Amino acid sequence: MTYRDDDGHAARANALIDEIAELERQKLSQATTEQRLEAAKRELSTLQVHPPAVPPKGPGVIAHLLVFGGTATAAYLGYLLLI
Repeated sequence: MTYRDDDGHAARANALIDEIAELERQKLSQATTEQRLEAAKRELSTLQVHPPAVPPKGPGVIAHLLVFGGTATAAYLGYLLLI
């Protein structure tokens, strides 16, 4: 082997080391992205399974009218008994 062949091998080895380092950085970045994607999917699924609680609706107009009518009837009957 000559000195010139050693330079070619060293240059190729350095290029491969640089390529491996770049691919490892990309792999790490992709793994981080995969983790964020999975976390977002989990959070979305919990939001879809458990929708926000809707406050209960109060009694309607009909319920108010029935209570008012019952109270008025009871008051009238009570008045009749006192006369």
